[in-house]
Amino acid sequence: MGTQKIKTVLIDNEARALNRLKLLLEHFPQVEVAGMFEEAGEGLDFIKRHQPDLALVDVEMPGINGLELTSRVNAAGVATRVIFVTAYEQYAIDALRQQAFDYLVKPVSIQDLEAALHRFRLQVQTPLTPREREIVSLLGQGLESREIGEKLFISKHTVDTYRRKLLEKTGAKNTAELVFLFSKNGGV
Repeated sequence: MGTQKIKTVLIDNEARALNRLKLLLEHFPQVEVAGMFEEAGEGLDFIKRHQPDLALVDVEMPGINGLELTSRVNAAGVATRVIFVTAYEQYAIDALRQQAFDYLVKPVSIQDLEAALHRFRLQVQTPLTPREREIVSLLGQGLESREIGEKLFISKHTVDTYRRKLLEKTGAKNTAELVFLFSKNGGV
């Protein structure tokens, strides 16, 4: 995958939570923390002006809560994706309705954060061509290379070449991981 950094903003009304998240993110050299805000309105203004790739946002905050912030980001047509980082599990459905990229429950483990960042990098920063999406989708249906080739009117060898290049492009270890990562959050 490319070496483009994930420009990220952190928004949480608790300074301790912001600092802990920033410390966790220091383990990921591919992430650049471009801003940290305890006030959601300031964070929203930053997102609209700078359009970071990713925003890690708490749900319950005074003034504008995380769900409202996400709604305003979406309404502004900004491509920033939101991962909710919250102590409250009950907002997960609302977060999905706001098209949140992911939902992490505090205290966030480094493994959960790593998985979310990996999915983000794979799905957002590694877009697939229509043919690649088609092949991943058919792989997800359990079809073999020969069957995919017949269905798409290409050779088994061509399908195998696509598979190999998809694994290289995404960093997935095998076909099962490739299908899983692209099927989660509507990637395929």
